[in-house]
Amino acid sequence: MTSTSSPGLSLMQEGISYLASAELPCVIVDVTRASPGLGRIPPAQSDYLQATRRGHGDFNLIVLAPASVQEMADLTMLAFDLADEYRNPVLILTDGVLGQLMETMVWHDAPPRQYPKDWAVGGAEGRERRLILSAPLTDAELIELNVRLNKKYSLMAAKERRWEEFYLEDAEVVVAAFGTTARISLEAVNEVRERGTKVGMIRPITLWPFPDLPFKNSCAQAKVFLSVEMNNGQMVDDVRLAVCGKAPVHFYGQGGGWVPSSLAVREQIEKLAEKI
Repeated sequence: MTSTSSPGLSLMQEGISYLASAELPCVIVDVTRASPGLGRIPPAQSDYLQATRRGHGDFNLIVLAPASVQEMADLTMLAFDLADEYRNPVLILTDGVLGQLMETMVWHDAPPRQYPKDWAVGGAEGRERRLILSAPLTDAELIELNVRLNKKYSLMAAKERRWEEFYLEDAEVVVAAFGTTARISLEAVNEVRERGTKVGMIRPITLWPFPDLPFKNSCAQAKVFLSVEMNNGQMVDDVRLAVCGKAPVHFYGQGGGWVPSSLAVREQIEKLAEKI
């Protein structure tokens, strides 16, 4: 396991690609800072694209987005299991609010899950030597590796989509938000719903694989979607892809350390609801 914040994740990209190619489990925590460049330490969500679109080469990371101190613990435990199960790096994407937040949590003792460590090096006595390589040295072997890895990523995408949904059964306005903005947005959604507006919310817990199913299912009655983010709109394209053009997708957010208020999100929801 290792941790960093934004510029450090950029510097790790070559190593992360190496880990994926060599099929080595690793958990990486990124507490996103306000950027670009060196940036500053106020909270932001500006590493979404770097996390979900990864570095060089054809590989994928499972990206988990906690929204509470409880989930910071629970998803970290899950991350280790997923990294071991798939022999692949797993990224926990969070921000400066959650990175410094203090709130009540309950520690859950999880039963140990045993995974074979036939990839591990550390002494070959009694077994054949193991050699960890970044990639095979011939074209044919490299193509074979890519085919095998792609099958694994397809399995991840099929099995590991996670999300939380609220009030989608009748929602005409659907808010999409992750991490800290999900906490803020849910407060706004509850307030607007109490006033009689049919609004719901989807909180992606995995940013890759992106949970497109609740978006597709809500398109039957949803008239408009709103993506709320602490960046310049990095998740919007994923929401649009999930919606498949069946409803317009709007964005509310800003980069650079800006944090929305529930009042401001509520006003954005109400503006969209008035136009339906």
